[in-house]
Amino acid sequence: SQNFKKVLVQKFMTKITEKEQKVLTQKPGIPEIREFTKNSAPLIHCITNPISIHDCANMILAVGARPIMAEHPEEVEEITEVSSALMLNLGNITDARIISMQRALSTANRKNIPVLLDLVGVTCSQLRRSFAKQLLSQGVFSVIKGNISEILAAAELPYHGTGIDAGSQDAVSVENQAWYCESARHLAKHLNCTVMATGKKDLIADAENAFLVSNGHAALSGVTGTGCMVGALTAAYLPGSKAIFTKSGIFETSSIIPDKTKVSYGTAAALLAAVAMGISGELAAEISKGPGSFQTALLDEVYAMTDETLLE
Repeated sequence: SQNFKKVLVQKFMTKITEKEQKVLTQKPGIPEIREFTKNSAPLIHCITNPISIHDCANMILAVGARPIMAEHPEEVEEITEVSSALMLNLGNITDARIISMQRALSTANRKNIPVLLDLVGVTCSQLRRSFAKQLLSQGVFSVIKGNISEILAAAELPYHGTGIDAGSQDAVSVENQAWYCESARHLAKHLNCTVMATGKKDLIADAENAFLVSNGHAALSGVTGTGCMVGALTAAYLPGSKAIFTKSGIFETSSIIPDKTKVSYGTAAALLAAVAMGISGELAAEISKGPGSFQTALLDEVYAMTDETLLE
């Protein structure tokens, strides 16, 4: 079954063995986040690139949230104030969007609105790396996201990405995944947020835990903007995840992880988005004939996703 059973939990620096890998099989938090999103239709403010803006908006709609893609510097503060989450995407960056992102981030932080930063293309230019560093130093984020090379760049570690693609040398593998999990945990602790690295294996970490998600299909890399769509899905789930946060400030997931691991609300939203997109990609690939029909089927599968499909 191509579902949560592909999500593996890895703890700190312990040696990774089959016995030590915990399998996620049930998650009451998943239906709760999904139900909250559908019932409350939270407004998700996205300042993003024009390449994937249409697909990101439709992904947000598909799970029951409402997108608004405003980016003019003179209106973003007002719009962020009434939004339930903010997504900042550095793809195809412009002077206007740089100003808008700074203003929207400041407003979101002041209003305690969750923010996702998608580090698109930070490996391809000093401009984006410098701007990302500035945002990370000035703002507070619930989730920072990118491909594995972009996350390495944000951590100021060696990377091999070209353009907006991750370098093959940076790929998460059996040999290096323990190091990646530990490094992601440290970065999450340093930035006080969830770190989400998408790819063939998605790596999601907070200060205490690291998760590898193996759902997905190669067809996802044949359509532009699927990484941005995962970011949009994560942003759409942030309000619901935050709403069911425990009073102690930790999202309870004891029912899905045998050792009663607890994760942040940003991590819960990122896990849900990564798994939902991965499973949808698998299902869409079964019925599509090429990238065009796959893109349409992907949106349909995200829209039609059921709790049973996620949890079976």
